[in-house]
Parts: sequence; C-alpha cells; structure tokens
Amino acid sequence: MIPEEIARLERRKALADLNINPYPAESHRSHMASDVLAHFKDLDASQEQATVAGRITIIRKHGGLTFLRFIDASGEIQIVLQRDDVGVESYELFHKHADMGDFFEFTGPVMTTRNGEKSLRAQQFTWLSKTLAPLPEKFHGLTDTEKRYRHRYLDFLSNPSSLELAKSRSRMVAAIRSFLAEEGFDEVETPILVPIASGGAAKPFTTHHNALHADLFLRVAPELYLKRLLVGGMEKVYEFAKCFRNEGISPQHNPEFTQIELYWAYATKEDLMDHFERMLPRVATAVTGGTKVELEGEEINFAGPYARLTFHDAIFGETGIDIDAHKDEQELREVMIEHGIQEADRIIGYGELVDTLYKKTVRPKLIQPTFVTNYPAAMKPLAKKDDENPFYSASVQLLINGSEVVNAFNELNDPQEQKERFEEQQELSDRGSDEAFAVDHEYVKALTHGMPPAAGYGIGIDRLAMMLTGQSSIKEVILFPTLKPEALETPSEEADQMQVTE
Repeated sequence: MIPEEIARLERRKALADLNINPYPAESHRSHMASDVLAHFKDLDASQEQATVAGRITIIRKHGGLTFLRFIDASGEIQIVLQRDDVGVESYELFHKHADMGDFFEFTGPVMTTRNGEKSLRAQQFTWLSKTLAPLPEKFHGLTDTEKRYRHRYLDFLSNPSSLELAKSRSRMVAAIRSFLAEEGFDEVETPILVPIASGGAAKPFTTHHNALHADLFLRVAPELYLKRLLVGGMEKVYEFAKCFRNEGISPQHNPEFTQIELYWAYATKEDLMDHFERMLPRVATAVTGGTKVELEGEEINFAGPYARLTFHDAIFGETGIDIDAHKDEQELREVMIEHGIQEADRIIGYGELVDTLYKKTVRPKLIQPTFVTNYPAAMKPLAKKDDENPFYSASVQLLINGSEVVNAFNELNDPQEQKERFEEQQELSDRGSDEAFAVDHEYVKALTHGMPPAAGYGIGIDRLAMMLTGQSSIKEVILFPTLKPEALETPSEEADQMQVTE
C-alpha cells in the first residue's frame, strides 16, 4: 500500500473515532452547481442559502481562507470556506481529514470573490464519501489509453471529453427512441440466452444452463424473435439489443455490442430508405447541433437525400468484375485471385466470397452516406429475393465513411423458402464455415402460421455513435469495452501506477 493510501485510511479512521460517519446515507442537496450559477443574482439578492453536493477536486488554503473547486454532474463551482464562517474547530477538522476527491455537502449563501468569481460561501459542510485512493493528476489527466478503458470512472474524472462522449451517445439513443415513438413503433425485449444462435452471420458464444441441463448461446441478433412478433399481430416493433459475437476485435468491432433491430409490417426497403433519411438528420442534430460531422478528416453530411447505387454496379464500377457473369463459386474465386484477393482461396461459400470482394474494393471508397441496394441473395439468407432478378435480394445497406451503418431488407416470409435457405446455410457450416446461420426450425414453424410482408433493419448503435462523435475507435463510445485480461493487481498497486493530485 502506498503512503498516500495509508494516510487516507488513517484520516478515515480519525473521522470514525470522532463519531463522524464518512459515508452517511442521506444528502440534502437543494441546488446543482449549474443552478447556483444560473440563479446567482436572485440568490445573491435574497441571501437564500443553497446546499450543493459533489466532489472536491482542488484545495487551496490561505491561512484562515480556503478555496475549493467543486464538481457535480451539472458542472463546476468554487466553494469558499472561511474559518470565521464555520468556526476554528470545524475549519481545522476539514484540513486535517479532507482529501481531494472526497464528496461533501456544502451549505451557505452565494458571494462574488475579489477577482470576480461567482462562488458559494460555505457555512456548513458534511462529508458524504471519503475517498481512499487518489485521483489522476489534474493537469495531465489519465492518458494511458488502455487504463482509460479499464478504469472509465477515472477517465471521466480526468478527461471531460470522455464524459461528453457518453452523454452524446445517450442523446443519440434518446433521439432514436423519440423518433420511433412518433412513428408508432413499439419497443420490446427478446431473449439474450437462446437455444439456437441464428439471425446473423457470426460465430456465437456458448454457455450452459445447469438447472435445464441445456447448452445455450448468447444471441448474435434478435431478428428471429422480433419477426415472431409480426406473426403474432404486432406490426411495428423494435429492440435496442445487446448482442454477442465470438470474433475478432478491431477499431470497429467489439465482441459485445448494441444494435437496434426494427421490423415494419407492410413496408418495403424503399420505405426504410425514406425512414432513414428522416431519422438520421434528426439524430445527428440531437448529438451535434447540426447535420455535418467531422470524421477522420472528412466532413460527413447526414442531411438527405443519400446517394443510391446497386451492389452489382458498385462492384463493376470499382473493379470491372461483372458478378452477373460469375455466379459460380469457384469461378468467382478464380477471378478474385486474379485481382489480387488471395484470401479468396480460403473462403467457403459464394456469399462470403462476394462479400469479401465488396469489402476489399468498394466499401472503403463510400465516404458520404450512400445506400447500396440489391446484394446477392447468397449474402442475405433472411431476405426476400428481388422480384425482377432472384439472384439478388431485396436489400439495402447504408454506408458511411467506409463502414456499414444500416443493414435492411424485405423480410423473407415464405416458410418453405426459408427452410431451404437455412439448409443451404447448414451445408456451408458442414463445409467448415464459422459464420453460417444455424437452422432455426421453431422460427420456420412460426412462419407457417403466416407472417405479413415486412421490411426490417439493424443499426449498429456503437458504430453510429462513432460516426456522430467523430471517433475512430469503437472503444471510445462503449463505456466498458472488452479488453484482454490483465494480471490481477491490488488497489494499491493500481494506484501506485497513477499520478496523484497534489
């Protein structure tokens, strides 16, 4: 244990010996810091006392006068603590046992200091929580990236921009919920622990339920449960779904992530594109105050309408490869290898092949919001085929800055065709594909009772938050991202590695 922690423990014990509870259950806050400043003139005129509660971050003592920097969720205010106001005994008590980072309640009138700073003049104070470990150094903050992610609470205390990111994400989610409520959609919840990991092309996490003697999976997507609700008579449903995929980690991927999935009976992918062009500018404005966002040196404009092009034309325009002329898996593999995509030799299935071709050549070039439509049906096992050309699906993705932000399509509601698509996926799994969909017979059974024509989509909430806040790493917008385990450290060892505020 480092000397600073030992000293703090001793000060905690000293408070207890004086019958002062350093962790009381109640606070009597009457004002947030921002409220005091916003109503300063009225409080000053009436000399009404205000009670604030929060954390002290700086202590500057000048004899019988002490200036404190004080923060709560609304902001910061200066507290002026004078020996003549609180009494000699209380003043000395504070300076013997208070530490930066401690939570206090201060009560008193407002005042303006000689240098013109609006402050609260404390006449009473109460400990609310005694801190036993030091905070990061106030001037340089917590700069080690991995420590910021592991100790997000310290990141927030040290780096106000990180806290603002979290609040921006919260505004984004609230704006989406508000928009969907106005559009008549119902928010629902579906299972996270599922018997079959289907609804997404991904390798699942597995677990076991002891009481049921059953192997279960963490869901990769909520899709098949949400569409069961369409069978049951709901017409507009969505879920903010925590999903899990046992795959690699990258600046755009986290094994545990959040997406919104939405299903809309009697709608089409064209309705969804119009829906996005109404929703996303509103969401962007809620987060940033406007529709333009600076992202990795590019100005992204979320104001619609968005550009639209077909998957076929996007591939052909970028590579010269006409996928209509290469519908055979081995033939496409050979063409891709000729174009320098050597990993094609290790990829199983036409859908995964053409997906790789697209991601290697087209996707990185799509910077401004762009709808790419009609992906090959082999890539979309749950989507309806295009009526005019069944080689393609009635699907659309929204691309922004080279990333897939929205995945949408007309939903397949023919139970026999869905069963055949699942069986095709099973064949790919048998050939060694880790990302093939699992066969969900219960979902097929639900479809036999009739599902109306519908369109649906998924939006990666983490990725959208990255876009709207101009971040290049998904870990910045996930409060507690998945990290590689580190050697266990005692609290004192962790504290020893952090700079202490003095």
